[in-house]
Amino acid sequence: MSDHASVVFDRAGIVFDGAILGAGPPTGVARAFLTALSAYAEHADETPLILLPPHAPSPSLANLRELRTTAVAGPLARQLALPRLLRRLGARVFHAPFAAVPVRAPCAVIATVHDLPWRARDPDDLEHEPGRGLRARLALRIALARADAVLVPSHATERDVHAEWNTPRARVIVVPHGVALPPDDGACRHDGPFLALGDDRPRKNLARLRDAHTRARAQRPSLPPLDCFGPRRHAERARFVTEDEKHARLRSARALVHVSLHEGFGLPVLEAMACGAPVLAADAAALPETVGDAGELFEPGDPGQLARRL
Repeated sequence: MSDHASVVFDRAGIVFDGAILGAGPPTGVARAFLTALSAYAEHADETPLILLPPHAPSPSLANLRELRTTAVAGPLARQLALPRLLRRLGARVFHAPFAAVPVRAPCAVIATVHDLPWRARDPDDLEHEPGRGLRARLALRIALARADAVLVPSHATERDVHAEWNTPRARVIVVPHGVALPPDDGACRHDGPFLALGDDRPRKNLARLRDAHTRARAQRPSLPPLDCFGPRRHAERARFVTEDEKHARLRSARALVHVSLHEGFGLPVLEAMACGAPVLAADAAALPETVGDAGELFEPGDPGQLARRL
């Protein structure tokens, strides 16, 4: 329903910003948000409300109300129209799954900071990395100054936040991402390709992965091929799979290989472990924390070392 409709909600109480669901097929942050939202809606004592851009798909969750509104359809609307809407709704808490929050919200605000990509240890490789510019840094500064609580998915991001702005520790709360366990069909064969899940931003380091895989197969031709799935900067090159197909590919993969130079969590790693796939992950940022002792780590700047691991 539209925020211009002549419908009056009961006091909304807890309101979620669903703008991220209008940004295309859910990957990464959007998937983590949907998983958390589903769990929250299932156990909440009151029915929360999600604000969706006009053309965003519905999450279709039980015990969740939806409101279509342009108030979350851009950064300017979020600062000007969203506070008025939250006041109309009688919101007590506004929860954003990212760092863009209204400065003058009439209620408590929870912001989510997933990572600080400009703190990657290989900045020369990331000159054109999205999310490293002044606008992203300003949004994070506003969130850390305005939010009553800041959620981060890892202790690595928590350390980055404190190092960057010395935010009071009591306001920064580590809440790791979760995934629902897929059905156990007992079909973990590990005889398929090496698998990489994620987009092709520079920090995802896919060029070094392809280099390492080429070197590894030159030494051992019997190694399986490499398959990469996810959104791409050139949309026509994107490769998406359904959740069921992704689980099937992870169950048959020789290994999930995650080579990112900087991650706030590394959701594909968790999805792979949930499906029983072996994991090779970069020894960088939050990935060692997410993998724990359940996978192999490697130096992400060294294709030769990764080739040996493969």
